[in-house]
Amino acid sequence: MTKEERQKYKELTKVLPKMLKDKIKKYKFKKKDFMIWYSTKELFFDLLIGVKVKSDDKCYCTAIETIKPLWLDDLLWDLLKMETNKKEPLSLRTIGAFTVSGAELFKNETELKEWTISELEEIIDNYLEHFYKTAQSSSICDFYNNLENSIYHVELRKALSLIHEHKYQGALDYLKDKGEGIFKNGDVSINNAIREYCINQLS
Repeated sequence: MTKEERQKYKELTKVLPKMLKDKIKKYKFKKKDFMIWYSTKELFFDLLIGVKVKSDDKCYCTAIETIKPLWLDDLLWDLLKMETNKKEPLSLRTIGAFTVSGAELFKNETELKEWTISELEEIIDNYLEHFYKTAQSSSICDFYNNLENSIYHVELRKALSLIHEHKYQGALDYLKDKGEGIFKNGDVSINNAIREYCINQLS
């Protein structure tokens, strides 16, 4: 990266948060820290937009969209004995430490050939428009159909979905060789909590 490119990259990363904050208003999206989100009565969508320079020394604007049903985090919190989280603002579901990452619907990167703010603005306009269309047209089927698109939290998405569908034996079978899981609240680990819940439901 040249000195000029380094300066341009610094400007791009500096202008990005304000640009996003201004541009999401017309869509009525919300923003919390670095995440853009939108919620319906049953579904929660989020969008992560970033700027990065890759190993090829080219600058890219990136976007990742995810979808999840609201019951996904509710179920996680019930199992971890964190039910009070359900009363917190919806934004917790996008940036909270104890939340389940949604199923990935869209992932893209676009090169900024000139490393300019005008390029960035055009790309962001396209990404926000795409996110708007996703939020308007997606259903719970899109969550299930894309459940395994990303390995991040895939274990949780699958196990909690099986519980939601009352497939308790299926959840036990799925977690048979999966350890304690990635979340732990005090002495309660998520996979053990799932196992205990499923055994109780089956007994």
